[in-house]
Amino acid sequence: MEYWQVKTLTEFENEKGRIQKTTELYLTVAVSATDAEAKMYKHNEGLSNFRVVEVKKTKILEVIQ
Repeated sequence: MEYWQVKTLTEFENEKGRIQKTTELYLTVAVSATDAEAKMYKHNEGLSNFRVVEVKKTKILEVIQ
């Protein structure tokens, strides 16, 4: 398993009626880029205005809690 950075884009209508875009970064543990993307779509199930725009492998070795 490796750590993957997943960038998402969410679009929503603000209080003025304009479309606003928000970019968010997530860190996920996955075996491949495809697996990381699939985990993000499962995590955000039900959001129609959500999409994954980038997935890349990180150089993170370990997360210590």
